[in-house]
Amino acid sequence: MVITSITEVNKQRSRISLETEESYVLYKGEIRMLKLKEGQELSEEDYDKIMRGILPKRCKMRAMNLLKERRYTSYGLKKKLLDGGYPEEICDEAIRYVSSYGYVNDFAYAMDYIKEQEESRSIREIKQKLMSKGIQNVIIDQALKELGKEREEYNEESQKEIEERLIIKTLEKRNFSVDSSYEDKQKLLAYFYRRGFDIDSVKKAMDRFSQD
Repeated sequence: MVITSITEVNKQRSRISLETEESYVLYKGEIRMLKLKEGQELSEEDYDKIMRGILPKRCKMRAMNLLKERRYTSYGLKKKLLDGGYPEEICDEAIRYVSSYGYVNDFAYAMDYIKEQEESRSIREIKQKLMSKGIQNVIIDQALKELGKEREEYNEESQKEIEERLIIKTLEKRNFSVDSSYEDKQKLLAYFYRRGFDIDSVKKAMDRFSQD
């Protein structure tokens, strides 16, 4: 495999590109240690050092450091590692490593997110947000079921009650009243619709405001 180019990424790192269209970001010290140069044949021994030694070790360390700063889903962590120039298979290996220690757990992430957001978002919006973070729908459903086991009252009826309280709270916050104009009512309905609320529930809540 011939090294077709060595391109500087920043003062510390450069990207090594091969004729196979593979590329790796290495520190300049690593490049000097391996004596890599453009147009040079990359030996099998050096290739193994990069793919089985340097990159996996560094990628795992990078994953651990990222997780010290905040919590990630598997999808979010992989994206961050890919953005750092690590090959996909190396990223997958690093994620398996940190997951084996429980540092990345999409199920636990979904559980925590639902608990944090259920008083301010509809269940549908929470699901959409979690899926946008790369969490599979089956994991989200499992998290909701597990929450149901933890709190015996957390069933379909209680979810509806939580949503109704949130609707009332939002209407109050937006100063909704029986005298609100037709345009304002339509804007509110559109607001709730975009966030995944049941529109019939919203209309019923509006009617209750009119009766008070």
